[in-house]
Amino acid sequence: MTSDTYVADLTFPQYLEEISEKHPGLRELLDPERIETGAIEAYLKELNTLSWEFEGQDTGGRGQAWSRTQNTSNSRRTGMTSLLELFSPASPGIPRSSLRVLDVLGGSGTVARLAATLGNDAPTVLTADISNLMISSCRAHGLPYIRQSAARSLFRDNALDGVLIGYGTQLLSPQTRQLAVAEAFRTLKPGSPLVLHAFEAGEGAARFFDDVVHPYSRTGHPHKHLTREEIRGLFADAGFGEPRIHGINDPLILEGQTAEEAKANALMHLYSAYDLCKIPGSPHEIQKSLEPLVEETLGPVSVRREHERYLAEVPRTALAAIGVKTQ
Repeated sequence: MTSDTYVADLTFPQYLEEISEKHPGLRELLDPERIETGAIEAYLKELNTLSWEFEGQDTGGRGQAWSRTQNTSNSRRTGMTSLLELFSPASPGIPRSSLRVLDVLGGSGTVARLAATLGNDAPTVLTADISNLMISSCRAHGLPYIRQSAARSLFRDNALDGVLIGYGTQLLSPQTRQLAVAEAFRTLKPGSPLVLHAFEAGEGAARFFDDVVHPYSRTGHPHKHLTREEIRGLFADAGFGEPRIHGINDPLILEGQTAEEAKANALMHLYSAYDLCKIPGSPHEIQKSLEPLVEETLGPVSVRREHERYLAEVPRTALAAIGVKTQ
């Protein structure tokens, strides 16, 4: 990757040419002043400095490990579907598929791929991410994509029908969280929602990151999770009214031909997704070491039979906060 590389092997001007042809609906939403050449040169340096955690192993990142586990959206389908259902059109009779929603921390486009399978039951998702590696994977799936920082959006004011900040809010610094919510407010159309997903501080999923991902992953996880009070403050400071905050079921579900295989697949999914390379041993030894750590934080992995397959469920709950831009 060279210093002027924006996404994959494309420079920023080449990226604009590509989306003008393949994703014109996305191209028209970008702010001409924010994508002016001089501004983008400095912006790109910032992206390349900040994105290391989800780039490749050559930068010390775990992006390859995460991306490999996201080839299907099925493992996180329950939680992602719940989030997509929160984007409802303001006027009755308008299909949700006509709504353009920005997934601010979209990675390789897992939410967008799920949305594309739901037809008119889901909005059109535009995937953004700071990581070249992750957003290049999204591009490879043929989805509308943009590489940008959560703190500095390249979109116009009042352009989007919805914004999702999810599956990674804990990775943002307190200052970046404030900027990300403020940018959501700026880019949303009046009457449109921001949906923020977070693993609540002190709860099982947050403890999994603190007690398992931090000591055992390649990158560690020195990040603080959000509280309900902090979420309310972020929305208020950005100009939203009081957000509605509720819990959602957000499990990881993996399948297998037998109950044992399904459970093993679930544990190895966690191992691979979070690059828990500091847990040594063979796959069997890794599973034996990892299972009690999962039980102590997230809870026991349950297995059920569904038709000719078995499904193993790793329990997780999360918070979903919804605020509407009223100005």
